[in-house]
Amino acid sequence: MHLYLSPHLDDAVLSCGGHIMQLVRAGQVVRVVTVFAGDAPAAEVAAASPFVQELHTRWELGLYPSAARRAEDRAALGILGARVTHLPFPDCVYRLGRMDAPLYPLRDSIFGMVAPIETDLIEDVVHTLRRLRVPRDATVYLPLTAGHHVDHQIVRAAGERWAALRWQVVYYEDYPYAEQPDEVTAALDQDTLESESVQLDEASLAAKVAAIACYRSQISSFFADQAEMAARVRAYAEIVGGGQPAERLWRNPPTLAKV
Repeated sequence: MHLYLSPHLDDAVLSCGGHIMQLVRAGQVVRVVTVFAGDAPAAEVAAASPFVQELHTRWELGLYPSAARRAEDRAALGILGARVTHLPFPDCVYRLGRMDAPLYPLRDSIFGMVAPIETDLIEDVVHTLRRLRVPRDATVYLPLTAGHHVDHQIVRAAGERWAALRWQVVYYEDYPYAEQPDEVTAALDQDTLESESVQLDEASLAAKVAAIACYRSQISSFFADQAEMAARVRAYAEIVGGGQPAERLWRNPPTLAKV
């Protein structure tokens, strides 16, 4: 089994959709587990920041968009042939701290440091992951955290704690943040990870683009429209692959690999 931990309802497909398609086509079992796929409690929506209100207006999915976003995810992963698991944790933009104040009230804050109060959340994610049935020979894919999104940081931290000494761990570049080379460099920091290029055929790249298009509410977060999305996905894939479409993964060197 190949198990991808996706922070949000689009990250695994944006980052690894072509690789997922090729694995499924080769007869492999692929499961995408989205951590922050839960509904926002009514109290958190009521206390929503202007940033959340702006997001809801752009998404056009109503006051409680999570169910519609999960449907988008099921459609996208249906194209790729992957199994779908949605965990109950809400997106960071909904989470509240002391005095019911939003923990991440601005766009800039979601790319900052994880709030100290969320230490318990990381443990809750670890405990939930431990309830998953994952075969011993599985490979677990975690976000590299290019872009430094707080939810990506939490998923990587929880995923490493959960998967340590149990499964082979591979990191994927968080697209589209990885379009900026400095973001990848910053995510690697002092890691000793080694890159691996996964070549994509045209059918897999086309399937990835079609799957991303299923996230209709999210296209405007990163792209002007679907045409720009398709062009940028191909352009970045060709940069990674040195002229041929590819996705890039990162692994520990053999002597440091977790087994």
